[in-house]
Amino acid sequence: MRLWVLFCTKHFACIMALCICLGCFTGCATDVATLEHFSRIYYHHSADKAHKFAQKKAKNNDLLWLIQAGISGFTTQNADTLSLLDQSENRLLAFEQEGLLASTLSQVGSTLVNDNAREYRGNIYESIFVNYYKALAYLAQGDQARARVEFNRANDRQRRAKEYYTSQISKALAQEQSRYNQSSANGIIDQSKSTREIDSILTQYYGNLKQFSAFENFINPSVSYLSGLVFLLSGDSKGLDYLKESYGITRSPTIANDLQHFLTRNKQAYTWIILEEGRQARKSELRISLPFYTTQGLFHFGLALPQLESIPSYAQEYRLDSTKTFEVLAEVDSIIATEFDKQLKAISTRALVSSSIKLAMQVGVSSALDQVDPLLGLLGSVLGSTYSMATTSADLRITSVLPKRILLNKIPHRHPQTIQLTAQNTPIATLTLKQCDKATQDSSKTKIKPNKPNHIELCLGHNSIIYVRDTPAKAYMQAIYKQVK
Repeated sequence: MRLWVLFCTKHFACIMALCICLGCFTGCATDVATLEHFSRIYYHHSADKAHKFAQKKAKNNDLLWLIQAGISGFTTQNADTLSLLDQSENRLLAFEQEGLLASTLSQVGSTLVNDNAREYRGNIYESIFVNYYKALAYLAQGDQARARVEFNRANDRQRRAKEYYTSQISKALAQEQSRYNQSSANGIIDQSKSTREIDSILTQYYGNLKQFSAFENFINPSVSYLSGLVFLLSGDSKGLDYLKESYGITRSPTIANDLQHFLTRNKQAYTWIILEEGRQARKSELRISLPFYTTQGLFHFGLALPQLESIPSYAQEYRLDSTKTFEVLAEVDSIIATEFDKQLKAISTRALVSSSIKLAMQVGVSSALDQVDPLLGLLGSVLGSTYSMATTSADLRITSVLPKRILLNKIPHRHPQTIQLTAQNTPIATLTLKQCDKATQDSSKTKIKPNKPNHIELCLGHNSIIYVRDTPAKAYMQAIYKQVK
């Protein structure tokens, strides 16, 4: 009998140690340290090097890295941008059809590890941005027809987002209720009481979501605006509805002026500048330990939930020639917060159910061992608590390549001139409007001269759209639309 107890003790400890290793290491498909490494390269060194890093990570078809590689590729005008964004969209479509909030792990698997073990399934706002950047990439290639298709897809997605999450959240909550009912936690944990505690925790710790001023209807005004602008420049009056939608959210004087410009069919030419700056919100972890006492001892019952953490802008103020300030077209953190707020109930419920099942496993193992030997019961309690703590962690994966803010400005074409774009009074890009002959006008894409970095020359009297992505290391600039007469 004594030998049997020693055998159980030895092998139980080994099994628990193995579970801890599995929970800590295999349960994390993409760790935060790797994401932060990419972000340091992208924002503080070179977007091109960051793109190559993301490319390597994307080779296993990981959605997160496909998105990172595709958008960073657009920043640096890489040839594989559209291919990567296409792959991203295909993966997002598949996950949307399966359910972004649905668990794809078996009941045991989803309990033994944590949400990091699930494939990164993305968010609706990311799918909208994927179509948005595809539209910009096609536009930069001079393919307006495909650009308009992508803009339509982006707008359609943001219109369907609210309805999608209503059904997804109901489905996810029902799935977790079923998982709880079928588990050993049913009867040990008072789920109704735990749910009330969760609601209290969400109210206490997630009040900061209000600071993001989340949009109720998931509409990204930069998507609406660029769609409307491109449609109207192509002669399609459908663009007016998109501009009105964007104006309704932003109340931007520039958009109001655009509406008047297109409604009156004014012949004045402009250069519109879309400027992206800063880094989107990231996720940090909120850990909550709720010790659970029974006659067998003290057990671990803890939750780990993600929180949104805003990152300050690198430059607060952008101007043209140190006089005309840029307007805020979209606050990306608010767009992310809208969706995160909708997901939170499902995320916290899944965490609660997993923790309840882990607790039930701890109690069950400890009780069984206690019947053999009280010391074994105590050992089971300690090892079970250690395992539970080691495998309780929040899923902090989130794309880091999106901007914090999307800004807007425009230049009326009145006479030849050179204009500087500044960030905190430091020049980051230069635009020159000049008279062009027919041969110059016929060029399908304006190139930045190698000896003049971030200096673009444009034809006076020809509408154009300039895209700028500003990072602390460097500003990246390209002409994505140029009217040819």
